[in-house]
Amino acid sequence: MRPDVTPDKFVEWLRQQPKEFIRYGNEQDHLQAEKDYKKFVTLFKEGQCSICMKPLKSFSAKTPCLHWLLRPKNFKKKHFPILYKEFTYFRMSAYVRWVASLNGPMKNINDILAEHPGGKLIDFTARHQHITWSFSCGLSDYEGHKTTKSGNFPHYHMQIKLNGSPFISYSDFHIPFHEDDLFDIELFTKHKDFAIHSYGRGTGMQELMGSEVGLQFIVDHSVPTENLEDAAYGLSTIVIAEDGETISGNLIADAMKEAKASGKTIASVMRERLKDTNSNITIIVSPGDGVPETQQRTGGRRKK
Repeated sequence: MRPDVTPDKFVEWLRQQPKEFIRYGNEQDHLQAEKDYKKFVTLFKEGQCSICMKPLKSFSAKTPCLHWLLRPKNFKKKHFPILYKEFTYFRMSAYVRWVASLNGPMKNINDILAEHPGGKLIDFTARHQHITWSFSCGLSDYEGHKTTKSGNFPHYHMQIKLNGSPFISYSDFHIPFHEDDLFDIELFTKHKDFAIHSYGRGTGMQELMGSEVGLQFIVDHSVPTENLEDAAYGLSTIVIAEDGETISGNLIADAMKEAKASGKTIASVMRERLKDTNSNITIIVSPGDGVPETQQRTGGRRKK
């Protein structure tokens, strides 16, 4: 909690600082985050929690810890308020993102804006093995439902599924934001040009799919997979020949052979082969089947 500082005043103060001071602070934060992540990964693989230093399978209602989100034995729904009263939204969301990243970056964190219509303040789903966590906060949640007794304060909702079955549903709790949460949310929403929030190692799919550079990276560096259920991305290629011209079926067949032999995508091979022609090539990038389904309070991804 920062009783004497508002986000506006904090940014005003930061703007007055030398660029070297801000750069140094960012570098130190990054180094500490990397150190914490490496410790987290090492201990997690050993079955130990990097926060409380106890086994990940342990549970005690007297000592709340973020590894409860892994649903250790004896952790019940009734214990959940103990957890969210102890930890802020940003710590809870960062933890599940780090866990979801253990099996590879980004793929298991669906925060793609195109799959989350409605402009919610918070809306993403993360998955690790049999556990799926989803967070949601609309404008009315953030402002508080003024006409109701429950939820008339800034809050968010969370859902946890185990093997696809609800353990905690969105409607079970109105989870209050901590003071630090409210400060940070205002900071990151009002001052996007200056204060940029990143989950670092817990970054999700939107990071790449939300920019032309990211989409280009996907096309250039994606590797085909035989198992579509594990695919992070789906690439569809549309080629339109110049007026009065045709595209040889042999060219397409050769491109498919080259892609298979080289481990490249057909999209990248076709683009290279047609770069000196007037053919129009469009590559559509979509989330693959390996990306967790959105778990919105109003429904999920449309079936392909």
